[in-house]
Amino acid sequence: MKKSKRFGLLVLLICSLQSIHAQYVLEFDAYLQRVKQFHPVSQQANLMQASGAEEIKKARGNLDPVLSSSMSGKEFDGKEYYFLSNTGLKVPTWLGIDLKTGYEANRGDFLGEQNTVPGSGLWYGGITIPVGQGLFFDERRAAIRQAQWMQKSAENERELMLNDLLLDAQSAYWSWYENYQRFLIAQEGLEFAEQRFFGVRQNALLGDAPYIDTLEARIQLDNRKMELSEAQFNYSNSALMLETYLWSEDFVPLELDSTTIPGDYIPNLIDLSQLRFVSLQDSAGNYPPQVLNSLYKLEQLKVEERWKREKLKPVVDLEYNALVQPFGTNQLNAFNANNYKWGATVYFPLFLRKERGDLRLTQLKIEANQLDLEQKVRGIRNKEEAFRNELVQMYQQLEIQRSQVVFAQQLRNAEQTRFDIGESSLFLVNTREVSYLSAQLKLAALEAKVKMLEAKWFWLASELD
Repeated sequence: MKKSKRFGLLVLLICSLQSIHAQYVLEFDAYLQRVKQFHPVSQQANLMQASGAEEIKKARGNLDPVLSSSMSGKEFDGKEYYFLSNTGLKVPTWLGIDLKTGYEANRGDFLGEQNTVPGSGLWYGGITIPVGQGLFFDERRAAIRQAQWMQKSAENERELMLNDLLLDAQSAYWSWYENYQRFLIAQEGLEFAEQRFFGVRQNALLGDAPYIDTLEARIQLDNRKMELSEAQFNYSNSALMLETYLWSEDFVPLELDSTTIPGDYIPNLIDLSQLRFVSLQDSAGNYPPQVLNSLYKLEQLKVEERWKREKLKPVVDLEYNALVQPFGTNQLNAFNANNYKWGATVYFPLFLRKERGDLRLTQLKIEANQLDLEQKVRGIRNKEEAFRNELVQMYQQLEIQRSQVVFAQQLRNAEQTRFDIGESSLFLVNTREVSYLSAQLKLAALEAKVKMLEAKWFWLASELD
């Protein structure tokens, strides 16, 4: 099963892998593209965006027309006391006004006068208007407004989830890259040690070098073997961590083939002269995604506060229904403005303790959210300062370290040449060689650290996706 998964990954990545001496290169960009497309967290992020759209649909359901029908009757001792039937259609509107129409048909020996209608029934059509609570704002409008902010929050949450996923994925890749470079450096160090050991031993056999040098060369050789073993172990483990971000189209986890290696080091992505802060509101009024959810939550609370403030008003609903007795096919001929029914509903708690308490609780939530927003903005700004300062420093160190590797290699090669002609000692050669290998190791670590700093900068601006 594992073998088939390895081959599966090679087939899936065939467009992004190139063969170099029977090795395959997993390019950084192709790796990230696969993570964005097929990682389960990426799919979960898309589901969050879909859930935001469903919240809007759910809230807009408060404005859906409602068809209703009610019937009730009573029969006793062979008599039909009453049969009441009312079928209607109610159409809520954005302004809080309800339009409705329906048909009422009642019969029976003991109908109350208020339920008595002509034998053909009565059509009615009318309107309900809130002139107190709900005139300017009501619960269904509040629900739709909040759902709109929830949708924006879901879309932003999707972006943040992808942003976090790609940051973790990049961390895994650059750790893999660093450990691969350490493995290559350890291999180079072992090759140096092997060549020197066999050369020193041959010279000792010929009497051109003391036998004690062979002991020192052998110790150095064994140390390099141990270093290579440790580097191989770390490289294998980092490959396992990388595999957690590799998935196929049908959500099957993939495994790297043993011959797959990381791509070459990518040049610096950020122009230091163009570094900008993203933590504060820009000229277009846009905030960084890291704080947008707090802003969206604040807007939802403001909508809730407006509705809670509206509930301090008394409920005063006025209702008017025109009545029409059906005659023939043209119902409008039967319309008479004097035939109608009306109603009024008034409701007002005397102390409003529940309403005032709800309003104050919402206001406290708004204050807490504003404080949280200010803290997040400040935290992001401080992180930006730290990342920018560190990037400036790391870019400078990287250039210096690249030069150090070149100089250390020149010194090592020169010392080896002097040793070969008998003008240097084994100790000096080893010292120069250790300096050269250490410089390479430091360079690999710096390269990986710089790429992660760049990733964190783009992550802070939520620009990784």
